[in-house]
Amino acid sequence: MKTEKIPKNVADAFAAIDKLNPESAILSDNALSIVNEFIDTGSMALNAILSGSLHKGVPKGRIIGLVGPTGCGKTLILNKIIGNAQRKDPDVWGIIWDSENAEDAEIARNVGANPNRIKHNPVATVEDCRNQICAFLDMVKEHKELYGKFVIGIDSLGNLASSKELKDAAAGKDAVDMGLRAKTIKSMMRVLTNKCAMTNTTLIFTNHVYDDPMCLYPSMIKNQSGGKGPLYLASVLVQLSVKSEKAEDSANPEDILPLAHKVNGVILSAMTVKNRHVPPFLKTELFLNFQKGLDKYSGLKDMAVGFGILKATGPTFELDGEKIGYAKTWEHDPAFWDTKILPKLETVLNKQIIYSQLNDTTTTPEQS
Repeated sequence: MKTEKIPKNVADAFAAIDKLNPESAILSDNALSIVNEFIDTGSMALNAILSGSLHKGVPKGRIIGLVGPTGCGKTLILNKIIGNAQRKDPDVWGIIWDSENAEDAEIARNVGANPNRIKHNPVATVEDCRNQICAFLDMVKEHKELYGKFVIGIDSLGNLASSKELKDAAAGKDAVDMGLRAKTIKSMMRVLTNKCAMTNTTLIFTNHVYDDPMCLYPSMIKNQSGGKGPLYLASVLVQLSVKSEKAEDSANPEDILPLAHKVNGVILSAMTVKNRHVPPFLKTELFLNFQKGLDKYSGLKDMAVGFGILKATGPTFELDGEKIGYAKTWEHDPAFWDTKILPKLETVLNKQIIYSQLNDTTTTPEQS
């Protein structure tokens, strides 16, 4: 991209801004608002709906929300992302503020995270969580060598009480919250947004969802505990739902957990209800096996069919006009995906999962 020459009188005017705001920059010159790095989620289909690429994932330096009902894999995905960040950069640390006492070293280790490099902080109130994270990020800001070296988790936002709620409980009062907790959560998210961007620190929160009992027609976007602040201020918000998956009679016995009544995992439905990087409301399905964890390739078959890369002909499939048989003969074959499907799918995603695209007759200012 050609760099635009700035006229001297404009540069002099911009200098006044630069003195007041050291982070000021021309948007094309790596401004703070531009995301240059992503962290793999462990699922290529989830990466695709978050970033428009099978190989990217969640944006670094931004706030990401994983919301859904109990048992939909929010904590597991949080730990998986921390593990992938550590694998990409061994100097990365995970820091989790835990309001549910749900974090476990063995669970983190099983999904590839290093619990020896995860700092665990029990927390009860929104105010304590906000103050502790803010103090930490202010310290990081003073040491540029620490920029991008942390992935923060809040697990979960919905279980954090307000300080007033705890005081009222201790005093035996039954006072109504009157929206104070929601306002405090919104304040926390508002303050942390800039601090995370400044220090290139990724923050991932989990939260519970519920249906609005006063709504005549249920919305596909569920309400979150703690008000609208997380929805407004997160860069990416993923809504998860879950259903159990019965094992097929032909399934590998090693994939089935004994005593689980032939339920060998859960299918997670993931939808992006907010996304500042690619269009929102993209949806995919992921498979979480009780024994093996999140399936890297789950959801890609339907995605490839949807984009016309694979063609379903009854119970069998075709690729480039050639019959490739039943899905069970190739859908668990990494070599098939890596060589036959993924390059084609990545090309299509890069072209189509974007906010806008200039047509061939349009000339950009850089091209003129």
